[in-house]
Amino acid sequence: MEKFSRRSVMGMAAGVVAGGVLAGESASRGAAPDKQKKSEPHETARPQSESVYQFCMGSAPARTYGESSIREHKLHDFPMSASMSASLITLVAGDVREPHWHPNSDEWLFVMEGAVRMTIVDGKGESSQFDCAAEDVAFTPQGFGHYVESIGSVPAKLMLVHNHAEFTTVNLSEWVAAGSTSVFSSTLKMPANAFDDIPSERVFIATKNDKK
Repeated sequence: MEKFSRRSVMGMAAGVVAGGVLAGESASRGAAPDKQKKSEPHETARPQSESVYQFCMGSAPARTYGESSIREHKLHDFPMSASMSASLITLVAGDVREPHWHPNSDEWLFVMEGAVRMTIVDGKGESSQFDCAAEDVAFTPQGFGHYVESIGSVPAKLMLVHNHAEFTTVNLSEWVAAGSTSVFSSTLKMPANAFDDIPSERVFIATKNDKK
């Protein structure tokens, strides 16, 4: 299977930057302080369980981004799950899980509640966009760029499963922030000032500018 190339990433970056997803209200443009603030657990704690075969995901520390949040486990949290890991994500209406890709795992997404719009970019830079409702499943191959937007009237509740106990993630905001503006400007054929509103740190979950 052809993996996601850096050229494909650049193609996706152009659309994302032009669309303002990375410069969403919650990330940079005058959102209320509690909406801008995100929380990170100081350490990963393994919820108590009666069995080594069980992990209490609902009791795992949550990273919060406004009213959206994520809980997850990796190998350290759930040693018995040596080849798989999982996340629970809540996305309030209008929030976006920023564009990202996983270099070492496929991703299987199950919609438990609400509705989301998935965008996946394949190894040739071609994108596919589709909507998922409750009980739908979406699959993103290893290395393919993707992002998720909550489009329903209620928060979307998602379960994500990776076929790697220590899956890694490259977030577009981190990648662009760490790169050279002149290189991105030249490669994407965009003016340098188009990157002025790009955040200097990871966004992870943002609110689109057109959210009412």
